[in-house]
Amino acid sequence: MSAKKRNLLIALAVIVIIIIAAWIYTYVQFKNSLPQRSGIVTQCVIKDSVQITFDAKGVPQIWAQKETDAFFAMGYLHASDRLFQMDMTRRVAQGRLADLLGPSVFFIDFHQRTVGHDRIAEKFMDKLSPESKAVLQAYTRGVNHYLQNASSLPFEYLLLRKEFEPWSVYDCLTILSFQTWFSDYLMSSDEFLTKAADKLGAQKTQSIDMLYPLWAPKTVPQNMRLSANDKSIGGQLAKEIFRDADLPFRMSNSSNSWVVAPQKSESGRAMLASDPHLEVRSLPQFWYYLGLHIKEKGTDVLGISTPGMPLIVMGHNGKAAWAFTVSGVDVNEYYQEKINPQDSTEYLTPQGWKKFELRQHEIKVSGVEKPYLLTVKITRHGPLVFAADSLKNMYALHWAGYDIDLAGSFESGLQLMKVENYEQFRRAVTGLGALDASWTYADAAGNIGYQLGTPVAIRPENSRNLPVPGWTDEFAWQGFVPLEKTPHSYNPERGWLAVCNNKPDQTNLDYTLNGHYASDRILRITELLQSKEKFSVQDMQKFQMDTKDAYLLRWKNIIAPLLEQAGEKERAGALRKWDGSTGTDSKETALVNLFINRLRHLTFDDELGKS
Repeated sequence: MSAKKRNLLIALAVIVIIIIAAWIYTYVQFKNSLPQRSGIVTQCVIKDSVQITFDAKGVPQIWAQKETDAFFAMGYLHASDRLFQMDMTRRVAQGRLADLLGPSVFFIDFHQRTVGHDRIAEKFMDKLSPESKAVLQAYTRGVNHYLQNASSLPFEYLLLRKEFEPWSVYDCLTILSFQTWFSDYLMSSDEFLTKAADKLGAQKTQSIDMLYPLWAPKTVPQNMRLSANDKSIGGQLAKEIFRDADLPFRMSNSSNSWVVAPQKSESGRAMLASDPHLEVRSLPQFWYYLGLHIKEKGTDVLGISTPGMPLIVMGHNGKAAWAFTVSGVDVNEYYQEKINPQDSTEYLTPQGWKKFELRQHEIKVSGVEKPYLLTVKITRHGPLVFAADSLKNMYALHWAGYDIDLAGSFESGLQLMKVENYEQFRRAVTGLGALDASWTYADAAGNIGYQLGTPVAIRPENSRNLPVPGWTDEFAWQGFVPLEKTPHSYNPERGWLAVCNNKPDQTNLDYTLNGHYASDRILRITELLQSKEKFSVQDMQKFQMDTKDAYLLRWKNIIAPLLEQAGEKERAGALRKWDGSTGTDSKETALVNLFINRLRHLTFDDELGKS
């Protein structure tokens, strides 16, 4: 064998050995990062033994004598299964995402630092009740115990060459604030209307404010980028995680829930169905299912939690069941502010010029040597926003979350898991801060109910979803509507209630429910819940998988004649025969959606610009 061939074989052998070694290393790291599913975990923090079992569907059940031990185990489970997801949620809430993923997500940090979930969390850290503090501390200890004893971190940290920072109570509170904020962000049209008003003027913008259609049923009573072409591992991971969304954890445009009373149920029991889908294309899913069984408190609750928070936000406890969808009620106000032309550090108030409160931030960006220095200017209404947009005026954001006790919100979350009757349920869900949510309820006694949980601001009578002058008190909020005057329903005669991000009925209210509502899916669930005298559990499951779109059907008799006029008789005939089914092979669904999309652009792009 020649020396050249021998050297080539040696080189190939070395390459093979390196590949095998790398594969073994990667395999070991992946395997070590998997959560433990059997055996004993020993530690000295908990007061009594805790058992974690997994049911036939893989849902973990925590069995504990003491409450703090149960929440320690919950933190441990969340960390073992969703550590990277928890870190992402925490970083989004606190505006620290770019430090992990690089410049391509800087705009998220810029926006979140401006909104200020960190400021809110800091404000209420010392106002937690003893029970709330004990639960949060126990949960935090559970997260960190897993972190300290994990053989390997999730593979994302290996790719990014980063470490997971220890968890804290502060992290939980920033996530709680963020979660109440993003429920409104999912559907709010305020930002669009503010920018439109800045460009077109208030009068013209008011004409395009989307009013809730009369034919739709009601429920009974800153972008700033450092780089768009980040080729790093963090940048590519960011594009994958945040594709098709300005901010993470956007829902897929809809969520649904309904309840059926015993007289409409084949079993003679009340039934609740919930479909709170978020990020339907992503793994892992946003929610984390688990059960909590605590002997000390008599707690037996099963449902969905958010990794990073020790609460079960939707579920049942054997006595009552509850769920929510985004309501769409307006919980923001954009105030146009006048800046002192002689001193840009001042803005106008009824008492004259006043200094901005300044909040300094250093935003670290992975791959960038120096942090970005951000100064947030805060007015009496809230922070100045749209700082990176080419608007004529400056606007301050006032969000209901700035007015509400975040510590009390967490306490209401704990109470929600223990509700036994409708009145307890109402008080709990309306105490969950600025969460923009419509809630459904059913209990073991056969009662069903609905409650709008969103805090409804008391505004001037002529208030709309448009920016208002900030230099006067004429448009200041006067608190929130009291519980007894909020939209709710208990055991309605028709025997069912449904919420699909649609507008609550305001017939008997002495105020207007401003907001942005969906009017499509409530049509179909209304048809389904009126289709039979009695329903089974199987019917509820079938309804959740229903693919007929009653809203799109309203368009077919408008579009079909237009197709015929254009000589497309075959397509027009197929559309006239269409029953509204929206399966993946439905050409009619694509056609109607394309028509609506083009109509929207032809209506607005000439004045608002393409989007």
